[in-house]
Amino acid sequence: IPAGSSFLAMGSVRQEEEQMIDQIVRDIHCHLPDTIIGIFPRHMHRIEQWKEMLNQSGLNWRLRSGLTGDAAEKGCIILWDTFGELNQAYALASAVFVGGSLAPLGGQNFLEPMIYGIRPVIGPHWDNFAWVGEEIIRTGLLIRTQNWKAAASALIGQMKAPAAKESIRQSAVHYISQRTGGTEQACRLIRKELHME
Repeated sequence: IPAGSSFLAMGSVRQEEEQMIDQIVRDIHCHLPDTIIGIFPRHMHRIEQWKEMLNQSGLNWRLRSGLTGDAAEKGCIILWDTFGELNQAYALASAVFVGGSLAPLGGQNFLEPMIYGIRPVIGPHWDNFAWVGEEIIRTGLLIRTQNWKAAASALIGQMKAPAAKESIRQSAVHYISQRTGGTEQACRLIRKELHME
């Protein structure tokens, strides 16, 4: 990503929400045309379908595998067709959307971008991670939206007024550390009930 460029990562995008993600990308490109947007399909077999969608959109896009150095110009859409770079992208991003959440798919891991100082935006579906607790939304560490339009609006807001990454990172680490040790607590209660303590 070129120095000084605004970068949005669309992480772990699932097939059932691709049309909505495409709408978000178009909306953001319309409002912030210089933003570089990275699309990370959850499953690599969807790359060909994404190529077709991006070709139909008329937007300037590149495959990640074809980029070297700072080859992505401002306003470019990067379709990630390589493995193992999502966390690096989160570290570089000004804003992050975590997929699996616009359609009823249970959501994907939104804790990862928090560790890099990003308040991730998700859709309404996050059942797989509900164990984290609603408080994470009330604290402002996670932004849950109800549809693609609200998600696009939240992402645009973050890119226009980026928050202090270190402050978010510290708050996320604190939030997570306060909620660890659940297995040990459960075992202790079971042993107590079985009169083993």
